[in-house]
Amino acid sequence: MTADIKTKNTTTETANDAVDSLSRATLTSLGVVSGLIGFWAAACMVGAIVSNGPGAVLHGLVTALF
Repeated sequence: MTADIKTKNTTTETANDAVDSLSRATLTSLGVVSGLIGFWAAACMVGAIVSNGPGAVLHGLVTALF
């Protein structure tokens, strides 16, 4: 009887470990993708400032907002 209970607990812990590993992997991949998107946005902003100048970028931003 003790062996049955121990086996069930081990199975439950293994299932929880698998879910925790999947959650950790998902969280890590979402963090990496978010970082890449942020890097791309910063690179685009720098490219726009270098190409057009900060005044034109600021004017375009204000125009887009209003």
